[in-house]
Amino acid sequence: MENKIDDFINSRIKKGLYPGAQVLISRKGKTLYSRSFGSKLKGSDSASEKVSSDTLFNIESITKVMVTLPLVFKLIEEGEITLDDRVADHIPEFGTSELKKKVTVRYLLNFTGGVPLEDPAGCLEAAAKGDLDKAWAVHYTQDSEYTPGTKVLYSDVSCRILGKILEKVLGKNLSEAADEYIFSPLGLKHTMFNPPDKMQCAATGFSDTGRPLRGDICQDLEHYLGEVLGSDGLFSNAEDINRFSLMLLDRGSFNGKKLFSEITVSKMTEGITNFEIFEQAQSGLHYIVSGPKTYFWEYAHSEFSFFGDLVSDRAIGKMGGAGTFLLIDPEYDLVVVYLTNYGQPENTLSGEESWKKYLSEINPMGLCNLVIGNMQSGYSSSDFS
Repeated sequence: MENKIDDFINSRIKKGLYPGAQVLISRKGKTLYSRSFGSKLKGSDSASEKVSSDTLFNIESITKVMVTLPLVFKLIEEGEITLDDRVADHIPEFGTSELKKKVTVRYLLNFTGGVPLEDPAGCLEAAAKGDLDKAWAVHYTQDSEYTPGTKVLYSDVSCRILGKILEKVLGKNLSEAADEYIFSPLGLKHTMFNPPDKMQCAATGFSDTGRPLRGDICQDLEHYLGEVLGSDGLFSNAEDINRFSLMLLDRGSFNGKKLFSEITVSKMTEGITNFEIFEQAQSGLHYIVSGPKTYFWEYAHSEFSFFGDLVSDRAIGKMGGAGTFLLIDPEYDLVVVYLTNYGQPENTLSGEESWKKYLSEINPMGLCNLVIGNMQSGYSSSDFS
């Protein structure tokens, strides 16, 4: 099994599909496989650039499920907010129309709030000039694209707005809140926003404006907004992501420390939460933009899922746009962490062909199929055949 995974990763590095990777597989709370491969920097053979277990990867949208979603449910658990709180009650500037006054926290978590996929007009220009007040104002005042609760549309804009709600309620920024409620209790020493040591990070190429991406997130707008956002910004390694995942599998506890109640974890990780609204996926891109979700999680047991064909109907996962993937399957008590520094695919949300290329070259489906296909059914003395 180990040799098969080694060959799977090394063949991709040899083909030049990505410079480096980390892969960690755990089952029943035990790490069965954890290895690092290749280089942090494309084209480098330097020993100092070799990927190690301490290397940080840009996990982009995995931020949504490791920071934003659990912080929402922590506040719910503490009686501070509810899923049916209206966005405009927390951010009055958001309520610019009768439609927008109906948008709730639940709608934002389900990507059904009517918030457009595209960044608001003028936002990038304002943020680049340092006018963050204007940049956030156009986030809040952007018109709805559709009636809330009627359509699923993956939108980083809605996640950023939700992040701002959290900061208002918590009275601190997301980085501080995540460290207090999640990272420190779990002992996540390699998970952070704005990593200070850029050389510890795996590089992911260049942004649209030519910024070198090493310890910085891909989108220029999000860079100018400060990189501490409800949508993206987190850097981490495989071991820390596994610890977070094991906490969820253990129903809110890790190493005897309780972060969430069992009921809370169940509510934020189980079942399709956009059940009556999601569209039957016709492609991998359609799956992520409008397919079935468990709040911010992708519901993994679906056609065109990028978590393979063998996952159970309880599996959830998340992709980071720079080439990182997390699968959690409670039925198999399994975690698969697959981190690469592939980089952001061109025209990700507008080009079907670039999306297919991205998924086929990294091939998270193949890795998950390989792992689950070599896994013993049930619980025996050996986890893999």
